[in-house]
Amino acid sequence: MTAALPTSIPVLVTGASAGIGEEFARQFAKRGHPVTAVARRLDRLEALAAEATSAGGTIEPLAADLETSRGRTTVARRLKSHAPWILVNNAGFGTRGRIVELDSAREHAEVQLNVVATHELSLAVIPGLVEAGTGGIINVASTAAFQPLPYMATYAATKGFILYFTEAIGDELRGAGVRAMALCPGPVHTEFHDVAGTNDYLHLVGGMSAQRCVAIALRAFDRRQRICIPGKINAVLAQGPRLAPRLIVRRVSGKIFQPR
Repeated sequence: MTAALPTSIPVLVTGASAGIGEEFARQFAKRGHPVTAVARRLDRLEALAAEATSAGGTIEPLAADLETSRGRTTVARRLKSHAPWILVNNAGFGTRGRIVELDSAREHAEVQLNVVATHELSLAVIPGLVEAGTGGIINVASTAAFQPLPYMATYAATKGFILYFTEAIGDELRGAGVRAMALCPGPVHTEFHDVAGTNDYLHLVGGMSAQRCVAIALRAFDRRQRICIPGKINAVLAQGPRLAPRLIVRRVSGKIFQPR
């Protein structure tokens, strides 16, 4: 059964200054939801808010650095101030390289943003959702969540956490009227690849637009799906490693992501 949540429910999107997060904010605003857009880059959020206003939507910018405890506390307080919400935990980044050569501080920040922020904000919002009997969470994972990735070890591990955490809480929330979905996109044309250093992979396998990725995700969320893997090829690539020996999966993934 397909049923969109009422537009009276506000939406909070993290990592909304670019890419998938920006598109979530834009498309929820077009649906009529009041949106709070969270990111570090306030200028980009303000531009997004102005765009939404001109189109008849509402986006409120909220500047916060979710790599920090202070930033996460700011957003958690906003979530606890109102119920229910649709929370989109999208903020995150990836790193690529030999673990012994990567900046350990940067790897730590990756875990703080990808995992800790998703976990803390989910815990902040869930009690209000259960009490209201509606609302939901979309946690952005990746097709990387389905296998270990040598040379992107931290990134794949963080996305594995997001996938398994979201699947589990979705089962716990069954019957409470609350939705929980893990979005597991493959390559998407966003700034992610510039930051992670994976443009060669994007060019090798191709990718979809953030607009298409989010449109597919919202249809899946309306249908109360637990996991959304946008695109048939991505679905095959995500499920394939479950059928192959893990040694082979690691070797193939390592060949793909080994720094050139």
